[in-house]
Amino acid sequence: MKNVIISGASSGIGAEIVRYFARNSWNLYIISRNKSKMSLLTNEFPNIKSYVCDLTSQADLETLKLELKDIDVHALINNAGIYQPRSIDDDNDEVWSHHFESNLMSAVRLTRIAWPSLKKNQGAILNISSTLAIRPIANTSAYSALKAAMSNWTLSLAIEGASHGVRANGICPGIIDTPIHSYFDSQLKEDIDLHKNLQAAQPLGRTGKVSDIAPMAYQLCSDESRWITGTLLNIDGGILLNS
Repeated sequence: MKNVIISGASSGIGAEIVRYFARNSWNLYIISRNKSKMSLLTNEFPNIKSYVCDLTSQADLETLKLELKDIDVHALINNAGIYQPRSIDDDNDEVWSHHFESNLMSAVRLTRIAWPSLKKNQGAILNISSTLAIRPIANTSAYSALKAAMSNWTLSLAIEGASHGVRANGICPGIIDTPIHSYFDSQLKEDIDLHKNLQAAQPLGRTGKVSDIAPMAYQLCSDESRWITGTLLNIDGGILLNS
């Protein structure tokens, strides 16, 4: 069986990607700061091994590097990140530093760890970016800018990895119903109304589900996509078509 490392794996898009790969008989090595949520996945599937790790911590990364050193990596999915809307009036260096470490450098550092094995196996890297990397909205300056950096870095990885047979692609999700959004599972009228308005903004008439992302994440890491690299795929219900 092939082996995949997935960060940000305990909830939302990451957890659904984990389930999809597990059902397709891959061995999974999943990373998150949330041990209890990862335990739900490891209890569900026998082919999952979990690692509690804060990818912004150098000490945690050194421990993780030792734990992963003997794993034959065929695919790496960088999904870990944060979303913390903030207006420019409330902006500061700490906000940007937090997004930089969580949304970009966490992926860069994990990729460095997996890179030798990915080269050996002519593996695949998948970075989860965002449509906000393409078209920002108000109060997302740091998040949008760092996701744009991730998308550009994905293209650099594709160029550099090509000579080693390593593919690198990205998925740019639109508005996906996950705990990252304030309206998720909320019964407050203002949150219910917000969700309705967001759904109406989509040309396809609804916001996304994690199940809209996982199959394509799997496809881009599989041998069926062996001639696809340097692709940034928008999965967004068509929202980028709106002016």
